[in-house]
Amino acid sequence: MTASETALEGKQGYAAAFGGAHGLDAAIENLGRTWHLLSSGIAVKPYPSCALTHSAIDALIDLRAEHRLSAGEVAGVQVAVNPVVPDVLAHARPTTALERKFSMQFCAAAALAEGRVDFASFTGGEVANRETRELMERVAMVVDPGLPQGVDQHAWTRVTVRLRDGRTLATEARGARGHPDTPLSDAALREKFLGCARSVLSPDEADGVAEQIGHLEDIPDIRALTSRLEGNLD
Repeated sequence: MTASETALEGKQGYAAAFGGAHGLDAAIENLGRTWHLLSSGIAVKPYPSCALTHSAIDALIDLRAEHRLSAGEVAGVQVAVNPVVPDVLAHARPTTALERKFSMQFCAAAALAEGRVDFASFTGGEVANRETRELMERVAMVVDPGLPQGVDQHAWTRVTVRLRDGRTLATEARGARGHPDTPLSDAALREKFLGCARSVLSPDEADGVAEQIGHLEDIPDIRALTSRLEGNLD
């Protein structure tokens, strides 16, 4: 495995991420006494890309469905973001699957062109969908100081879509689905699980595991579940 040489102490490193505004010493002061899982709630990422892309993906998928948009109708897309976002989503013209996970241009284009962003969106090589490739060139990410500035709102976006017929479609500032304030439905959670599990388990086995997890309290021996959680990772 490879990683940044400044993964611990760098600007986007471990200490900065978990140390908070008052540094790592303050963060570890309450270890064992403050349980962030309980206080902050559980967030589930519906898309396999950086969480900073998710609000825009949601908004564009919604606009696409509501107005029955096709990629060819779109003259341009503007995604307004918090000032912290450009340092993270640094790949306007991604060349690898990993870079596409940190590219607002790619994720926004895929959401509009295909109506989905999932595992299949991040395969290696060139972007397979021609409409997505072309639409990426018409996506702009801009910093908007008017967006909420709270730490929990750094991932909020405001999306504007200009159509070739002169219409403009826009969304209000919004967060992403999957946050504790806007949790995914049971159906969406199951879809997310199956999308992951079916990459290593057969469809029938993945469905069976999902059913067991949904009734975890009724399993007399947890080995009945864990024995099924093995797939071919080759």
